[in-house]
Amino acid sequence: MRRVLVLGLWMLLALVGVVLVLGVFATRGSVDYSDLPRIQTTDDARRRALTKLGAFAQLAAQAQASGRDVPTQLVLTQDELSVLVRDWGEQEHWFGTMTDAQVVFRPGVLTVTGAIQAFELVFPFRIDVAVTTTNRERQAEILRVQLGELYAPEFLRSLVLALVERTVDAGLPRVPMAIETMVVTEGELLISGAAIP
Repeated sequence: MRRVLVLGLWMLLALVGVVLVLGVFATRGSVDYSDLPRIQTTDDARRRALTKLGAFAQLAAQAQASGRDVPTQLVLTQDELSVLVRDWGEQEHWFGTMTDAQVVFRPGVLTVTGAIQAFELVFPFRIDVAVTTTNRERQAEILRVQLGELYAPEFLRSLVLALVERTVDAGLPRVPMAIETMVVTEGELLISGAAIP
């Protein structure tokens, strides 16, 4: 029994050590934003984004009421999506808050940057995802996950992507849209498909 307790204590101390070391590197340094434009969010961008989402919500309600798919298309610019992500991130969440968030669209690549504030610590992050959907065939690859000075290795990025894809395939979160095409261009995200009941 004593050996099990000693082994458990050593494992706990090792885990605490790993967490402390990772925490130091995750809060140190900065994330390289030099290849990204700085997105300025404005009240006009917020208004445009909410108007577009409101129009989509009306189509979704129409599809729900009629019981039939309603063709739709949604185009969001990077400043519109950035302001929505910032508004969401600045609310209090289980992980803390997210500040200075922005979403940048480059051909075929969606990049999310910002900083997570938790436990009085700041964790700058950057996530690059290559994503396209053509004829309902989704293709995605996580190109980069950086937290401070830490980079996620490829096997971990693949594991996270597989988990996200299985969650989406299971219908979580439920988006009332069947996506036919999703294309990331320079500065815009184009989603077309049908609002579903």
